[in-house]
Amino acid sequence: MGNRPDQISGREPRLSAKHSTYGARRLSLRGLATLLHALPPEQISLEVAEAALRSEDFYVRYHAAQMLGKRADRDARLIMGAVLADGEAPSRASVARHLGAFSWFSAEPLLRQALADPDLRVREGAVYALCDMRNLQAFRLLAETLDTAPDLLRAAAAYGLRDCQDSAAVPALAAALRATDPDVRSATLEALGANGTADAVPLVRGALNDPDPEVQYAAALTLLELIGENGLAELAAAIRAAQGAARAALLRGLFHATNYLGIEIAEDDASGALLDAVEESLHSAAPEVRRAAVWLAAWVRHPRAEALLETAYYGEPDPEVKAHALHVAVNLMVEQSEAFLSDGLASDLIEVREVATHIVNNRSSGTVARYDKDDKARHGLALPHMGDDDWSDVDIHFTPLDG
Repeated sequence: MGNRPDQISGREPRLSAKHSTYGARRLSLRGLATLLHALPPEQISLEVAEAALRSEDFYVRYHAAQMLGKRADRDARLIMGAVLADGEAPSRASVARHLGAFSWFSAEPLLRQALADPDLRVREGAVYALCDMRNLQAFRLLAETLDTAPDLLRAAAAYGLRDCQDSAAVPALAAALRATDPDVRSATLEALGANGTADAVPLVRGALNDPDPEVQYAAALTLLELIGENGLAELAAAIRAAQGAARAALLRGLFHATNYLGIEIAEDDASGALLDAVEESLHSAAPEVRRAAVWLAAWVRHPRAEALLETAYYGEPDPEVKAHALHVAVNLMVEQSEAFLSDGLASDLIEVREVATHIVNNRSSGTVARYDKDDKARHGLALPHMGDDDWSDVDIHFTPLDG
């Protein structure tokens, strides 16, 4: 039945309540951030820059502060000073992070203001800015700040100076090394290793006695990065003075650092002292120490090391450590590995027999690697601090033979 004239069906055409303006474009916050990053600073008005600095969007604030840092003139400094004085904490933090682009004399008052800010994020941004400046005055203010700073600021300095080779940065890293968090201390030792200066060495030596084993591990790596073979005798003494987890950490550090740095222990004058430390560790009451010492006994191409490994394997009372010794010996291709493997296949210890069986099964589908003492070339990566996705190879050279 049809509708009466005074009724509507809801399907009748009507005029739109919105009117499109052809040629107009709505800019998103992410689009504004992209423009702030891409456009030359002189093409962006100062009013827009200040408004962007006060935006709720992180990327808009970040790129606005970065753009003003590229300008680094009086007008840019006045805008950043105004936002630092009365802006919200996120805006103040974005400003503080980019103060490092200004000259020291124009930025110092703002940096000191940011370092006194009640919000920790603002102070963190100022620490990164000081790291970026790379000048003596900035390093001095950074060291002064970190002396009593919370660990978050010390961690920022360790990261910000991770590629700095200036000895003037060492006092700031010394302050960062006093962090409560052992992860921050380890990161600081990495930065000291990258610093590469003689001033960093005493700090690293002190860290060999750190109460946290992982920090001691990082210190062992860093010491050899800084002074190479000259650190082997010191590490041998430190290993013999340590016990338990601390000794295991130092042994691991020695093994890993000599690998990626290409240090040949067997050819060094300190080899005797190091093998003394390895021998003592192989008789430790702590299984974790014996496990760590096995790596070095298998790694060092020296007749005494081979004898130590053989005695340790056949005399090991812990089935898991013995299985570990078999695994290491085969993978590092030591002279006795085939004898160890035969023993493992016939072992009454299920852990050892399982490892031996696994090795044999893996060999059935490939070739057997053999150590080649005549291959003196280094292969693969040998650089530390390359990032989480980069690995240094175990520097053992071999000639594949048919299995």
